[in-house]
Amino acid sequence: MPMTHKPTGQHGFSLLELMITITVAAILLAIAVPSFRDAIHRNEVSAASNNLLASLAYARTEAIDRGQLVSMCPSTDGSSCTPSGQAFDPGWIVYTYPAGAVSANQAPTATSIVLRATGAQTGVSVQSLGTKIITFGQQGQLDPAGTTLTFITCYRDSGTGAGTSSSTVPGVQLAAGAAGSVTSSTISAGASCTP
Repeated sequence: MPMTHKPTGQHGFSLLELMITITVAAILLAIAVPSFRDAIHRNEVSAASNNLLASLAYARTEAIDRGQLVSMCPSTDGSSCTPSGQAFDPGWIVYTYPAGAVSANQAPTATSIVLRATGAQTGVSVQSLGTKIITFGQQGQLDPAGTTLTFITCYRDSGTGAGTSSSTVPGVQLAAGAAGSVTSSTISAGASCTP
């Protein structure tokens, strides 16, 4: 029976092969990390805009289902409206009035029912065109008649301000017509993040 010889040397990477591998990995990371960061920021903008859209749809649906006025306003504490609030990123509430209330755009009182409280939206700014309380009527229309809404959500890297819309992380605009239906669109790079 012939004998086979096994190589006695150890196999592994040479220093040159190891350096080339590390260089290629560093280049791939340098390319991937900014793209990944932008994807995270786009997701933050999209999530905040979708949260706002869901709350608007919920308020409209509740107004129709209950047959009474349902309002929405910015709120930092989850129970009262921020006076003259235009920034929704600290949070907002959806609430209804006591039975028989006919006057819209009132801040919640002790007898109001908070239907939904949404907390702060991190990493984004959510700005409303106006500072008034948003109210949906019994047929789902915005009250008072003829009212329209505009919200803009943009990425913000600091704790305050209106944020920025760029080509890599564009802002999102929500617009509600007088009938209460809401449309969503992307705003262009460099556009103002304040409606």
